[in-house]
Amino acid sequence: MNQSIEHFVPVYNCIGKMLLLKRRFPLTQTPLKRYSSASTIYALSSAYGKCGVSVIRVSGPQTRKCLRSIIGSTTLKERFAHLKALYHPKTNEMIDKALVLWFPGPSSFTGEDCCEFQVHGSLAVISAMFDALSQIPGLRPAKPGEFTKRAFFGNKLDLTEVEGLADLIHAETEAQRKQALQQSNGSLSRLYDKWRKCLIRCAAHLEAYIDFGEDENIEDDVIFQLSKELINVQKEINAHLNDQRQGEMLRDGVRTCIIGAPNVASLGG
Repeated sequence: MNQSIEHFVPVYNCIGKMLLLKRRFPLTQTPLKRYSSASTIYALSSAYGKCGVSVIRVSGPQTRKCLRSIIGSTTLKERFAHLKALYHPKTNEMIDKALVLWFPGPSSFTGEDCCEFQVHGSLAVISAMFDALSQIPGLRPAKPGEFTKRAFFGNKLDLTEVEGLADLIHAETEAQRKQALQQSNGSLSRLYDKWRKCLIRCAAHLEAYIDFGEDENIEDDVIFQLSKELINVQKEINAHLNDQRQGEMLRDGVRTCIIGAPNVASLGG
């Protein structure tokens, strides 16, 4: 190889750090454990207040028990809407007639067994449903963001998709909606995963070159090729970071200060 070794010192340093991390946290290490809890949670998934329809979501291992207690049956076709009468499990008094949807895990938002009650959106109906659900052993009100937390620990969403989902919920403009939708659909995840796979491949090739380069007749230009790949990745990452924070400004808006004497810009001034 004709290339001077000093030219590849930054490459050695970069990949050396990657190898250290790889050995400290090997790829065969047990992945993030699935989030599990003995409790089944419920909450209002739609906005609180008077409206035509309110959606109450239930997620967890006691979801079937919840359906049996509220509608008297668990034989629902999954991911289909069923018109059912809802009853209080203690008083057996009818609460409402509503659409009920059943999402068995892992094919649900959280990865757990889930169901939804699409009730009439009056405060009285919502209050009665919450009282009914609270009477079922093993159920408790969800904490803020807990459905998304369970989706994350159930490997249904990654952190960038969670952030995109939050942005989509709070989007107020068309540009904010488009950006949030792209992120919640995994556009950033795919980009970061591409960089990750490239770095892992470079680390593996360098290890092979160090360990078997003399014995296995590995091409001499392997370091040069690794250098090219890493430089390309570095350029892509720098370009991604140096976007003048356009994504943040689009999401958060730009604060503008109008300075001048009072009433200078008034129509009658």
